[in-house]
Amino acid sequence: MYETYYWYTLTTLYYYIMNQVTPEQKDSVTKTFAIVGFVAAILFAVWLAVQVVSIIPSAFSSLASIADGVYNYNENTTLTVATKNSVVNAGEAFTLTWTDMRIPGAYAFSYACTEGASVEVRDGQEGIVVLDCENSFDLEENTTLDVIVNSEKQRFIDITYTVSFTPKNSDMEGTKTNGQITIVNATIPTHTDITEENEDSETTEGVVAGESTTEETETDTTTDTGLVAGTPTVIEEIIYAIPVSDPNGEVDLRVTYLGVGSLTGKTFRREANIDIDEQGAFQFAVQNIGTKTSDEWTFDATLPSGIEYTSKSQIELKPNEKAIITIGFEGLTQVGVERFGAEVTVNKDVNKNNNSFTWAVEVVK
Repeated sequence: MYETYYWYTLTTLYYYIMNQVTPEQKDSVTKTFAIVGFVAAILFAVWLAVQVVSIIPSAFSSLASIADGVYNYNENTTLTVATKNSVVNAGEAFTLTWTDMRIPGAYAFSYACTEGASVEVRDGQEGIVVLDCENSFDLEENTTLDVIVNSEKQRFIDITYTVSFTPKNSDMEGTKTNGQITIVNATIPTHTDITEENEDSETTEGVVAGESTTEETETDTTTDTGLVAGTPTVIEEIIYAIPVSDPNGEVDLRVTYLGVGSLTGKTFRREANIDIDEQGAFQFAVQNIGTKTSDEWTFDATLPSGIEYTSKSQIELKPNEKAIITIGFEGLTQVGVERFGAEVTVNKDVNKNNNSFTWAVEVVK
């Protein structure tokens, strides 16, 4: 706009002067205007060049961003679902997370019908939603979901769930994956004596008692240091079946919660709750599901009443070898729901998501 106005003004001025001067002066005026016009053309060319240079970098930057996005695009083809704990108390919320497929589409959640079980999910807009079995719950583009499972008839039930992904592009195939979570209702009592589960094994009371069993040999090793006030009793039992270690393999220790109850001598009994005056106990298993023998490992346990316990170094676990840890504790000071748990630490563990568990039990008088 300014350039047009400039040329219009210059032309008008030129014709006005030409009409006011003599024929002899016209030649001089024409030359002057020619020089002025040439200078103006140069200035306009410089201005235009500056404008072009200011636009080009952003254009190249946009093209580079598009190229970088195309180059780094990584389409996931496998939908993987994970949760921190594979065993959860009835009525206790847990979170499922799954793979971001990185293409436009929608996720959905569903679960198989199980007698006596109901499932609730947390929706960002509607809050808690009761979900009917085998009915899909639309998750849009979310890659996490909070779930609560209630169990009324059985102490232990397994819930099978499905997370599916449907691409917006109808030419692309969808994908889905199944998972399973174990739900425990601690209010439904059951009594199981540990000696009945392991008829061929024998554990003794002490700080640590270890046992190794193969098909051909059996060795008992017992260390009895007595129970010190405020120190939990730890009973360890090692079970394995002809393990073979791959020196180039990987170590993966997995922690599995087994039960809570009381400890009488060497006998652990699962119970729905713990009497405040008795010696409580909980039991968990540590298994090497990898292909290589682990280094020595330790565990940190959180006992009811907030007591923290750190174990000494435990013996190495070969592939498929399992250590069953029973921790007996005393000194409960109040009734009500108390939380407990344990976490295992070992060098070069390839998967630390399965190294811990948390649980809760009701303490009664």
